[in-house]
Amino acid sequence: MRLTCSTCNGEGAIFKSRYGGNDPDVWRDRECEACNGSGNQVCEARSCSETAVAFNDDGEALCEDCLLEWTISEFDLEEDDA
Repeated sequence: MRLTCSTCNGEGAIFKSRYGGNDPDVWRDRECEACNGSGNQVCEARSCSETAVAFNDDGEALCEDCLLEWTISEFDLEEDDA
């Protein structure tokens, strides 16, 4: 599962309207810089560029690897080397 980009709502592009609001006369203005045109939310941890799959408790969108790291650090699940 992937999260849709919060900047472009998963469209992959930014659209402009002549009059704003609910104006149906819209056109593609440019590629979304936040997701590089993919429409997928990008991981917000440590400037990671992977596709986000979930949110942590702080509301940050994280990829699988960063979510695992956050879970381990948040709940101190590291195994002891005893």
